[in-house]
Amino acid sequence: MKRISFDLRFVSKAGNDLIRGKIHTIRQNYDYWKRFEGKEVALFVWDGKPYQKGSKQKVFCVKRIVSVQTLYLTKHTGLSMSFASDDKRGASIWRHDGFSSPDKFFDWFKDYPPGKMAILHFTDYRY
Repeated sequence: MKRISFDLRFVSKAGNDLIRGKIHTIRQNYDYWKRFEGKEVALFVWDGKPYQKGSKQKVFCVKRIVSVQTLYLTKHTGLSMSFASDDKRGASIWRHDGFSSPDKFFDWFKDYPPGKMAILHFTDYRY
């Protein structure tokens, strides 16, 4: 089963699911993730520093990737950036990705290269 790494801030306090409202995750490499559509994946956090000796992956839940949707990251002059999906409901993307504000969402993705990305949906919701 494919494993997907998550930052601890996106794990529920009970430690057995994603935080309330996080119904998808955004990842680079759309073509790679498209092949996992309809499949179950194990969500995990690192116990220690990622990829270091002695650090283990702790699976906290299993989810099904219901669908994979295209998302485009575009960077503008300075710190400005935007995401474009199949429709204009983009304002809800940051909420559904588990962020408390658009600024925190954009800050998370500031070092990502522009281009085609994937929204891995864990529900039937689409943009």
